[in-house]
Amino acid sequence: MDDRVCNKCGKRLKVEKGIPKEDFVQVQKTWGYFSKKDGTIQRFIICEDCLEQLEKEFVIPSGLEDVTEWM
Repeated sequence: MDDRVCNKCGKRLKVEKGIPKEDFVQVQKTWGYFSKKDGTIQRFIICEDCLEQLEKEFVIPSGLEDVTEWM
């Protein structure tokens, strides 16, 4: 995927030679039984700014931990 755009705000994320230069969250969900979307795959991207806005609405905060070793 060379063209990365935040589904929430429409911001075009920087990509150089196929390498993202901005971080983002990419979600892919295969919906199953007991869902209105059973049998479909849903995908979207959210930029870091939009994710921070979304997290402010959480009743239970998301988990965050430091990473000391990068793979």
